[in-house]
Amino acid sequence: MKKVALFVFNTANGDLRTHRQASLLVQNGYQVRVYAFLEPGLPQREERAGYHIYREDQRSQLTRFFDDQVMRKLRKPKPHIDEVGPLPSMPSDRPPVRPCPAPPPRDLPRDFLPGEADYLAYVARINEVWAREASAWKPDICHAQDLDALQAAFDTSRACGAKLVLDEHELWTDQPFIRSQATVAYWDELEARLAPHCDAIMTVSRPFAEVLSQRLGREVLVLHNCQQYQPAPARKKREGRPIALYQGVFGIDRGLEQLVASAQYQNEVTIALRGFGSAETGLRHLAKDLDNVLILDRCDPSEMIQRAAEADLGVIPFLPTCLNHYLNTPNKLFEYMLAGLPIAAADLPDLRHFIEGEQIGSLFDPFSPSDMARGIVELWRDPEREAKGLRAHEACKRRWNWETESRQMLDCYKTLAAV
Repeated sequence: MKKVALFVFNTANGDLRTHRQASLLVQNGYQVRVYAFLEPGLPQREERAGYHIYREDQRSQLTRFFDDQVMRKLRKPKPHIDEVGPLPSMPSDRPPVRPCPAPPPRDLPRDFLPGEADYLAYVARINEVWAREASAWKPDICHAQDLDALQAAFDTSRACGAKLVLDEHELWTDQPFIRSQATVAYWDELEARLAPHCDAIMTVSRPFAEVLSQRLGREVLVLHNCQQYQPAPARKKREGRPIALYQGVFGIDRGLEQLVASAQYQNEVTIALRGFGSAETGLRHLAKDLDNVLILDRCDPSEMIQRAAEADLGVIPFLPTCLNHYLNTPNKLFEYMLAGLPIAAADLPDLRHFIEGEQIGSLFDPFSPSDMARGIVELWRDPEREAKGLRAHEACKRRWNWETESRQMLDCYKTLAAV
């Protein structure tokens, strides 16, 4: 039985791509371990769907016991990240521009910003810990979930003579949280140094694959973040305004402030935001005087499709402030489709490809709250709205499901395992 070590830079609790991949490999005869973060309250070893999660951190067992069992009880709670810094003001409007133009190159400061060098040192240390633990297991295939886990996968593959897979979920240095030229240079150097040693490289969308293929000079496999197919949840009738739902992370440059602001330009549809993240306090502040905006608590990942189906429309308002966002194919696209929702989305290249190609929704300029309001209301009023929701679900049944998409990953792994 071939052994696969998956390395992921999180706790492996809510990472659905890693879970789907690990489960798929187990179902097809592989033995799988996922190396992830250890955080207080989580088990260091866990079995899930036939694979094993090995959570580690950079501390010794003695230090870990002292920190978690003694010091944690004495520490004063830190202020929540949302409680630090000024509250946002309501975004201004602008004449709509559609389709959205590609973002210009970002003007970043040259040197590391405070905390960046320390963070990169932590990345290196936890990768070293994972590589040491995984090398003792002697896997046959090492699979890095993004660049921040690639060093561990590379070191393990070299120690064990294993095949190496890189799964790039993002255009890494084109993300909003990469904020200095020094950090860009660090990740670019790591990718340029280690990617040539990879036996396979995959990513989450066609536009990302085109950029990576050109940059790395090789074929890149596309493995979309589709959901496992399930019948459309039953829709319940309810009173009151229809609901346009954003479901996901409350993070930077996701257009959520503009989505709240769009409620000022229409009173026909309620805007509902369900999720969590650093922007939550600011969003609640913006929404406090608007009777057609709801901020909802996050739901369990296993309930996302069922809960999405409680809405009438899905909304994807990402701002194209960087290449990663401009070319993004968000997970929520497939979640809304599977839930049978018509979708109002930012007029970005791959979102346009799906929305117009499958005829499942409307497009808007995410920098223009009034145009976002137009796109949402027009979709609600559209006589084809329900048909568009049905087409979205049928597209998942026909093509955009994990059962279909995962065949490419299995073919890739069969080739690697046979060599």
